[in-house]
Amino acid sequence: MSFRTRVVLAAAYLLGAVVLALEIPLALNVDRRASSEFEAAVLGNAALFAASSADQVVTAASTTATAKQQAAARKAILARAQASGVAEQGRVIVTDDTGALLVDSSGVADVGDAYATPDRPEMGVALDGRVDTRRRQSESLGEELVLVTVPVVDQGNVVGAVRVSAPMGEVRADVRSSWLRLGAIGLAVVVAGLVLAWVLAGQLARPLERLGRAATRLGRGELDTRVEPEGPRELVAVGKSFNQMARALGANLDAQRDFIANASHQLRTPLTGIKLRLEAIQAEGGEVGEEAAKAETEVDRLSSLVDDLLALARASATEASGGIVDVSDAARVAVKRWAGPVEISGHEIAVVAADPPAMVWAEPADVAHILDNLIENAIRYAPVGSQIMVEALPHDGRITLAVEDNGPGIAPDDRPRIFERFYRGSNGRQAGPGTGLGLPIVLELAERWQGRVRLGDGPGMRVEIDFPQPPANR
Repeated sequence: MSFRTRVVLAAAYLLGAVVLALEIPLALNVDRRASSEFEAAVLGNAALFAASSADQVVTAASTTATAKQQAAARKAILARAQASGVAEQGRVIVTDDTGALLVDSSGVADVGDAYATPDRPEMGVALDGRVDTRRRQSESLGEELVLVTVPVVDQGNVVGAVRVSAPMGEVRADVRSSWLRLGAIGLAVVVAGLVLAWVLAGQLARPLERLGRAATRLGRGELDTRVEPEGPRELVAVGKSFNQMARALGANLDAQRDFIANASHQLRTPLTGIKLRLEAIQAEGGEVGEEAAKAETEVDRLSSLVDDLLALARASATEASGGIVDVSDAARVAVKRWAGPVEISGHEIAVVAADPPAMVWAEPADVAHILDNLIENAIRYAPVGSQIMVEALPHDGRITLAVEDNGPGIAPDDRPRIFERFYRGSNGRQAGPGTGLGLPIVLELAERWQGRVRLGDGPGMRVEIDFPQPPANR
């Protein structure tokens, strides 16, 4: 996961937690406040209506009033309910002091029906002279109702009760709208915060990405790579340290290459002189000549060691230009190049190469050096008369270069260390003089071009190098 993604995810987590912590209590408060205000409005209108309708309630419930007077009083109560707006809030029920129905704004119940029943306890509370507010789920309407019941008082006596049952559908719709607005605001805050976090993370990540690309180029051998220190103070310090490290690394590698080149040149001259003198002594014959021959063998071994050390140093050098190399052609050329030594040693050599060509990104000299080391090892360790096989074939999207022989191979105990410098293993020591640098050089050269080196299974020796195929833009 990238640095920028981590910063944005951390900001998203923090913003989400803060927005939820703020908006959930606010949303609950909006719900409670809307419900309370609605109940208060219904209660206020019901109380005003009950107070202004007391005379009509007395008349409508009076046993001394005529039927016409009672009907007129009920009509006046209903008209007042509609005029005061309480009927618009919900269903209005008016009863006398016994709980008998006087007015039903919905027209569902009949005048005289008993309304102060056990399943309507709020009516009994109001007829006792107390205000009652409660909520109930209406099965017929399919929504929650606010039931507000107030007593109708005339000259200090309870003469009836008024109940207003107001549906809360509109209140709930308004609450949901408020929640949606809060959610939109919260989402806008989170999005704005994430955009800001993305921008800030980009400002921090860009210097790091440039530093990473510069480190990659430096690792590929571009020793003149430098970065422009930018960003926060800490990143500027890292950039300056990187430039200082790159300068020191370049100076050290230049000094190392100069030392190796000078040392190898200086060593070759005295080694050549010693070899010439030993050859002269050897020509005289006798016991001294035999010792000179042995010494000349050691001089040859020392000269080979110098060459291998120089080759290893060059392989370890990080400067590498590279180009498209046909390893199939390189394998065929190597087989022709070693045809003479193979014939002298009593071996046979063959090549199996891909057609069409198998291309990799490397230096031709490095591929040739890899093949030379592997073929030379095969000649040295494989028994006389055996065959050496060189392969260059595509495999699983990569190009495999391999050299195989049916020699003694590598002992299981030696396999973990076979690519260590100067380590020859038990079979290598038995085969005679050697430097123990052949396979380490192969490893260095292969890894220089992202190749993977592995030992094959089998009784003999098989070394495989898998190279990635070159990108299409190369």
